[in-house]
Amino acid sequence: MRHCCRFKPDDVYYLYDNDLFSSRKLSIGFCPICSKPVAELIQFRFDGEVYKESASGIRANDLMLSLQNQIWYSMREYNYSRFKSRPWGWVYGVNKLQKAKHKEYIKQYACDFYGNKELVKTSSL
Repeated sequence: MRHCCRFKPDDVYYLYDNDLFSSRKLSIGFCPICSKPVAELIQFRFDGEVYKESASGIRANDLMLSLQNQIWYSMREYNYSRFKSRPWGWVYGVNKLQKAKHKEYIKQYACDFYGNKELVKTSSL
């Protein structure tokens, strides 16, 4: 994104396709120099042309509100759900011993540093 300088957006929203445009993407962020909200809408026409609209300040907020009901998913929510579903990144193992009716079971879990845990293997002694 570009306003006073080039910077990365805080969040990217992917929008539903409509009659004229496909691959619609709305990027929002705050300019690090002037701290104004900046929004950038990029969408492709079916004939191959690129339509790009940039707005800052109050116009950026109006653009975001006008497209609010067309949001399919956001990149931030996608990344958050990916981290909260399964162990990700550095993984360590945890072994737990459980006793049930004169038998002992060892359960091996794969855990990450985000608090996610997944059962890998169960074995009996």
